[in-house]
Amino acid sequence: MSSIDVLNATVAGLRTQLESGNLTSVQIVSDYLAQIEKHNTNGLGVRGIISVAPRKSVISQAESLDAERRSKGPRGPFHGIPIVDNLMTKSSLGMPTTFGTAALSNAMAAENAAPVDLLLNAGMIILGKASLSEMNLAKAILPNTGGWSSAGGQGLSPYVRGGVQEDATFLGHSTPCGSSSGSGISVASGFSPIALDTELDGSLVQPASRAGLYALKPTPGTVDGTNSLTALPYSVVGAMGRTACDVADMTSILTGKDFSHTSASSWESIRVGIVEFDPWAAAPFVVEPVEAYTIQVKAEMREAAQKIRAMGGTVVEDISLSPFVEFCDDMKSRGVDPDTIWSDGFENLFNTLMTKFEVSKIHTLAELVEYHKAHADVCLPPEHPSQAVLERALTRKPDPNRANKVEMVKVEARARIQGALERYGVDVIVSHCDGRMASLAASALYPVSALPLGYADFNGRAWGINAVAGADGEGKLLELMSVWERTFPEARRPPPQLHSPSNHAL
Repeated sequence: MSSIDVLNATVAGLRTQLESGNLTSVQIVSDYLAQIEKHNTNGLGVRGIISVAPRKSVISQAESLDAERRSKGPRGPFHGIPIVDNLMTKSSLGMPTTFGTAALSNAMAAENAAPVDLLLNAGMIILGKASLSEMNLAKAILPNTGGWSSAGGQGLSPYVRGGVQEDATFLGHSTPCGSSSGSGISVASGFSPIALDTELDGSLVQPASRAGLYALKPTPGTVDGTNSLTALPYSVVGAMGRTACDVADMTSILTGKDFSHTSASSWESIRVGIVEFDPWAAAPFVVEPVEAYTIQVKAEMREAAQKIRAMGGTVVEDISLSPFVEFCDDMKSRGVDPDTIWSDGFENLFNTLMTKFEVSKIHTLAELVEYHKAHADVCLPPEHPSQAVLERALTRKPDPNRANKVEMVKVEARARIQGALERYGVDVIVSHCDGRMASLAASALYPVSALPLGYADFNGRAWGINAVAGADGEGKLLELMSVWERTFPEARRPPPQLHSPSNHAL
């Protein structure tokens, strides 16, 4: 049988090998478990997974799915394929649901998050719980670094040379970003060919960009988020993977809408607008400025635009679209803060979710905050001493006008995005991945995607673009991803620190 190149294997490639009989799900699961053992806490020590499913359990699942394939045929495109996620899973799967906090290191849920049931019904095998920025970055913003949690430690990008720097900023160049940092780390490190996570405001697409992956946050409300730590109506579960096809197929599973046809072979149907770089650059306290990196990114984005034009595409560079910080300032003058409105009601959300646990040391947000204080050596260490966001949530009263404010923010954000699309005659608007395009899309309740493009000369970090296409834009974004993949095949490559040229890719 074929050996698996876990650093390059795609779901589609694995599926072909399963269908031909060259591979079994048992072999696939065994190879991924071996890679997790080799580099999660050992080897490069990327800490992309907090807890791994019991080997006996996942091998048994794989054996059963292999037998089902032989007797009945596959359930669909993901039959017998492994995956990692950071969602709630019931105790029978053998993994605690931690949300990244050590307070829940041994917590076992009685129910699955709704998307987990979709995965299991599709014949997938959940290998592990991905690490994440603790509590989906709802614990603290500063001082903090993306990818750190008291349950999992500091996650590391397999691309970054030298690991996370001691003086790293919040989502600095050496971090894996967040909040779904472990999912990007895991796919990039060969722990799984695809991952599932929740995004409110960049939590999926930004870590995917730091991992050289494709990702899509679907339209909020189109995926059942029952039993998920989600801030409604903004959050939604989406996928990140190595190819546009894999992401499209998973989006079909999640939304129940068929996106298998959303591929494009040329740029004729996609006109691209690129926002001005400097106004959309990340704030210095979020991502530290590195002049050489900025020069490199600007040059490579111009080269990408030229290549698209050379292939018959339309690109409008330096389009004017108010960056998210200006949008927030404008909305604040009208009595609404788009950057805080989505956290309203977090205490009730968390307390309700904790009623679904059959084993847990804590049961409410107040108890969680006190646990962190009582175990400060682990939960509030000197380099991560804050839980200010959680403490604010305990004192924040529900806003009776929240629905009206959400609508006001949505209408204004949509007007700005749609206005730019129409003004410049483009189908999609893209920006460098470290900016806050995902935040503007979240405010508009629009889908947003991540596409890889390059790697920083100064430390090896992966980077790419985020794209928005307006209302119900999943199809157009997936078309963009598919033609992007054909145009820039070198944009996704395995981490040099892990890659062995002798591997045989599927």
